[in-house]
Amino acid sequence: MVAIRDLSRTVAAKADKIAALKLCRRLSGFVAGANPGYSRPCGVDKFAVLFRNCEDVRCLKKLHARVLTLGLGRDATLGSEILIAYSSLGVLPKTRLCFQGFLNDDLAQWNSAMVDIFRAGHPEEVILLYRELKLPQIGLDEKTVTFGLKSCTQLRNLLLGKGVHADSLKLGLSRDKFVGSSLVGLYSKLALMDDSQKVFEEILDKDVVSYTSMITGYSENMDSTSWKAFEIVSDMLRSNLEVNRVTLVGLLQVAGNLGATREGKSVHCYSVRRGIGVSDEVLETSLVHMYTRCGAYQLASAVLKNSMQSVASWNAILAGLAQTGQSGNAIHHFSVMIHEHKVIPDSVTYANVISACAELRNSACAASVHAYLIRRSIPLDVVLVTALIEVYFKCTRIMRSRSLFDQLMVKDVVSYNTMIYGYLQSGMDNEAIALLKEMMAECIAPNSVTVLSLLAAIADHRDLVRGRCIHGFAIRHGYCSDVDIANQIIRMYSNCGKIAAARILFASLEKKNLVSWTAMMMGCLSCGHGGETVRLCQLMQQHGEKPDSVTVMTAAQAVSELGHLKCVKQIHCFVYRAMLEKDTKTTNSLITAYAKCGRLDLSVGLFLSLEHRDLDSWNSMISAYGMHGFHIKMLEMFKLMEEENVNPDGLTFSSVLSACSHAGLVKEGLRIFQSMASIYSVLPQEEHYGCIVDLLSRAGHLEEGYKLIKLSTLNDRSSVLCALLSACRTHGNTMLGQIISNELLELRKQNPGAYALISEVFAQKGQWNKSANIRNRAKESGLRKLPGSSLIESAEQANTLR
Repeated sequence: MVAIRDLSRTVAAKADKIAALKLCRRLSGFVAGANPGYSRPCGVDKFAVLFRNCEDVRCLKKLHARVLTLGLGRDATLGSEILIAYSSLGVLPKTRLCFQGFLNDDLAQWNSAMVDIFRAGHPEEVILLYRELKLPQIGLDEKTVTFGLKSCTQLRNLLLGKGVHADSLKLGLSRDKFVGSSLVGLYSKLALMDDSQKVFEEILDKDVVSYTSMITGYSENMDSTSWKAFEIVSDMLRSNLEVNRVTLVGLLQVAGNLGATREGKSVHCYSVRRGIGVSDEVLETSLVHMYTRCGAYQLASAVLKNSMQSVASWNAILAGLAQTGQSGNAIHHFSVMIHEHKVIPDSVTYANVISACAELRNSACAASVHAYLIRRSIPLDVVLVTALIEVYFKCTRIMRSRSLFDQLMVKDVVSYNTMIYGYLQSGMDNEAIALLKEMMAECIAPNSVTVLSLLAAIADHRDLVRGRCIHGFAIRHGYCSDVDIANQIIRMYSNCGKIAAARILFASLEKKNLVSWTAMMMGCLSCGHGGETVRLCQLMQQHGEKPDSVTVMTAAQAVSELGHLKCVKQIHCFVYRAMLEKDTKTTNSLITAYAKCGRLDLSVGLFLSLEHRDLDSWNSMISAYGMHGFHIKMLEMFKLMEEENVNPDGLTFSSVLSACSHAGLVKEGLRIFQSMASIYSVLPQEEHYGCIVDLLSRAGHLEEGYKLIKLSTLNDRSSVLCALLSACRTHGNTMLGQIISNELLELRKQNPGAYALISEVFAQKGQWNKSANIRNRAKESGLRKLPGSSLIESAEQANTLR
């Protein structure tokens, strides 16, 4: 026995694998009979030491084989060590059948095995053990169910999770605090906060872990329901439970997500009063991140100044500044961090700075950081390379991004997602799809971000064929249960004009969130179904969803297009009740809505009530005056806008040039048109040329208008030529009209209005055969002008927003 103890110490000290195997043989000799007085438990202990020190798969298998030949294969303690060894070497799934023999009818052994496998990072194996445990009817307890749920959470598998939840209900374990906390974690991770809340309320003996799990769930889901986290912590304090550091970190994350500075300060004060997290790096980093996300940069700097000033805290403030549009400030803080505080950056720091350069579209700054990394011989890991790929894509240096990507030795899903998104944003759809195929060929599974990126770009490009392909991909790989992906598919079908497909998908959603309703409303509105948009808004409120500013703007646009003044007033009242009156974008939508419904006076009142007028505010008011024919007022607003140093955009110029056209101000219109590129760096588009051609045509300067079109850089001149052709018909200039007609016929645009104009021009010149041929050609192509329509307000559209 003394010799065996000496051998054990020798094994623990040696790392050489060959020596370990030789030692194993000597040890097995003792066990097999070299020492008749030897008992099995001692041999098990020595083998356990060997398994802990084994770092090679080949040696591990030899050790395992020796254990089996010695008849120790069913020992639970040794089996647990074998499990851990296989798990640590990443070969557990391939050897599953070899070690299951040690599991008997003892539930504690099964639980121990499940815990070991879960901690080794193999949740799918835990689920397999869970299923096998149910077959022989050994039974389940709270520990088995807890780790089954934790595995489902890691796998993000809702179907399996619901199955385990059902087992817990049958066994009466759902109210157990450990099982309940795991259920809260499962539903929170899958953004099913209503289910998470219900499960939380069912827990009988709630402890700190239960409350913290619920708060953490809200911190991971950035929506309006996250405010409930503060109600939960209040209930926790009333139950005389002490808040710990993890709870405070979750609350700070919720405050940062919601921009709730006041609540964040309260959490900060509580931690100071109770002395929780003093000199704790995680809590200090969370405080800095929260204040930065809330825009309280001075408070964030103050916390950073009085903290340990770890690199993690600096990373928090840099990331927060970059995420809140303060990229220039982030680069300044990076400089202060290095030169004044002498803090050594890590790869996350550099990635944050590169992301800030990406937001600024500053390729020179990004190249400087890249050169700095190379000069300092800082290894470019996957995080840094991914950040550099993103910044070079945003700065239109696509080949440089591809070169960096190809140099990556180990590519992960994030780097592939960045490349795919970059290609899509650059209009290189074929390259993005090819990269997706390459990603799957490399056995790197696409995640929800991959699918969302593809769907977003396809929706913007209105590519229905590829959109359907990605929808099919999402169905096959189980992504359609993700509500964010389902919402993006609804948007894709709506943008492609397939509103019926969008309706089917929307109706199939079990859990519709606010984004789902808003996406469907916007889809109906874009397809001209304003009445359905209003009905969806009413139905959404009946389902308990509270509209946000985007929903309100969509509803306001819908009722204004329908001409329902009463509904616009109801929406306006709701804005005050929901305290959205200070939201500039919401007010802008009401300005336009009132103008479309004939109440210009209310539009003017709303415009004057705005504390901060942005460009959209001015555009809305200028357009409102234009709708009512106050063209001189439009020009006055434009001059006032210039005096307040608000730079106009393309929409502003469209409205102002239209006003000049209707007011007959040729010189003023030409001056404003010329100032677009020379002063404001706005490149004239098709609608601007249309306005200026209309201006010249109304004044009888048809030849000048034609010369302007010929000198333009427009790719598609058909609509502008149609406008000039209409003017030629009005002024009787058949010669120029015939020239324009021939040009339009060469363009072969399928526009029924253009064919009608060309036919009338030929008829004016007496060329009746040509006129008839043009009309026949239009009929053969199936072209026909859409009939006009008028709207009247009915009493059925009451109570749009309550």
